[in-house]
Amino acid sequence: MDSSSNSTGASPLATIDVAELLPRLDRGEEVLLLDVRNQEEYEGWKLEPRQPVETVHVPYFDFIEDPEAAIARVPHAREVVVLCAKGGSSETVVDMLKEAGLLTRNVTGGMVAYGEYLDPTALPLEPLEAARFSLFQVNRRGKGCLSYVIVSGGEAVVVDPSRNVSWYEAFVAERGARYVRVLDTHVHADHVSGGPELARRLGVPYSVSAGAGFVVDHAVTPLSDGEQIRLGGRAGVSIEVRAIRTPGHTPGSTSFFVDGRYLLTGDTLFVASVGRPDLGGHAVEWGRDLFFSLRDRLGDLPPDTRVLPAHYGGASEISDTGLVWGRLGDLRSTVPELQIDTPEEFVRAVSGAVTDPPAAYAEIIKVNLGGSASEEQICEWELGKNQCAAASGQRASGA
Repeated sequence: MDSSSNSTGASPLATIDVAELLPRLDRGEEVLLLDVRNQEEYEGWKLEPRQPVETVHVPYFDFIEDPEAAIARVPHAREVVVLCAKGGSSETVVDMLKEAGLLTRNVTGGMVAYGEYLDPTALPLEPLEAARFSLFQVNRRGKGCLSYVIVSGGEAVVVDPSRNVSWYEAFVAERGARYVRVLDTHVHADHVSGGPELARRLGVPYSVSAGAGFVVDHAVTPLSDGEQIRLGGRAGVSIEVRAIRTPGHTPGSTSFFVDGRYLLTGDTLFVASVGRPDLGGHAVEWGRDLFFSLRDRLGDLPPDTRVLPAHYGGASEISDTGLVWGRLGDLRSTVPELQIDTPEEFVRAVSGAVTDPPAAYAEIIKVNLGGSASEEQICEWELGKNQCAAASGQRASGA
């Protein structure tokens, strides 16, 4: 969205969209962020750039009840960017601040827009790799969700797409390619997958495994363990994407090994922790599965393998290149759960590192299995960051 447009009717120069704001904050520009949501919303979910940003919290109703006192709490020495849940309350505050002489802009769409914003980054490939394919990590910054697009010889595969399917369609079309496959690493709990809808719109196979005891009502093309997907063969190049069953976070979790070097791990392994195994109510059984997936299914892969997860816990996990990734050999020595020797100890460790998941996760799982929900319900369920890692504090990530 162009930052000079605003459907709510505010002055064009009084708005800024997330696509413009986040890069500025990531660069550490001098901007004051004024959050006018209520205390609970503010404490539960904040805008998180890669550089520290000065933030002032003054609830919207403080401006309504005592405008002069509320305005006095806002520093006047720099540009003020105002943020609320959806961009409506913050627009009113912007008008008040402008009347008081402050340079101020409203974040179009508020935290909802932040939660839906997609930021693509190309992986830096070796020259021989780059001659055959491109691999993009698509970062849904407000959720800490990561999806991937692989392009080779005019053909593309997307893995773990968010529900903004039009964005993925346009992204590949701009590169002169077409999707031939849509994949999900697992049945997600923290967000509604765009995989089934994207596959339907394009008329291509969709693959996800829910595992024993779960039924997926979407049209699904099964992928067996070790099965290979090839891209770009008709254009004279080819790349192999191999499915590796890695149950644990969910019974059907599957990782995808791209060209023998790039491992899309879903929620099996993150760059700072591992996936939580308790979301289905079977922490012990799924925890044991996760232990053996990490030890046996991924244990023989080369240490130079690049791990590309489906989630991350915070901006500190984004590298200087803008990517969330890690070298498998390094993670084996830095992720504590990978250093545990027995399944019993592993289950105790990961079970003790999780809190109760949000109640909405059960509803999101139902939708991802084929159920239905309104757009309003989905937007409400998806507010906030993911909470599905078997870790706490600074190490939390993934759902």
